[in-house]
Amino acid sequence: MRLVRIAASMSALLIFGSVHADEAACTARAYRALDFWLGAWEVFDTRTGAHAGESLIEKNYGGCVVRESWREPGFTGGSLNIYSRLDRKWHQTWVDSSGALREFVGGEEGGKIVLAARTFAKDDPSKPLLVRIALSANPDGSVHQYSDWSRDFGRTWQFRYDYTYRRRK
Repeated sequence: MRLVRIAASMSALLIFGSVHADEAACTARAYRALDFWLGAWEVFDTRTGAHAGESLIEKNYGGCVVRESWREPGFTGGSLNIYSRLDRKWHQTWVDSSGALREFVGGEEGGKIVLAARTFAKDDPSKPLLVRIALSANPDGSVHQYSDWSRDFGRTWQFRYDYTYRRRK
């Protein structure tokens, strides 16, 4: 019986030790690539200056996950974003009040975090569609988020939106 208790204690130490090691691993530089996006934001259409919505971006789960909560009149949504040490890519799961689900994958490209998701067109669910977003920090502390989509597997891209995130006062 004593050996069983000792084995159980050692197993618990290994399990809890690995949890703490995993949390500590999320402090590496790769996990901080989206830190510029953290904060409470008012979001504007970059081209027109019109108010587009509000967003709260925060770190959760031991600093391993970046959580987005989006709100605009008549619509809410959010994402969980994590850097995977397995494939060394960023993964974003987006869900919203329209019932949409998108699984984005990507990484750093030219000073931006670029993520793409394969989904299907609303007007023709049999046709695959790529949706891409790019996030980058602006010199003034704001954040730029640009999105486009492609029906031809990325050969050509069509504009979706262009947002500027400004910190709430």
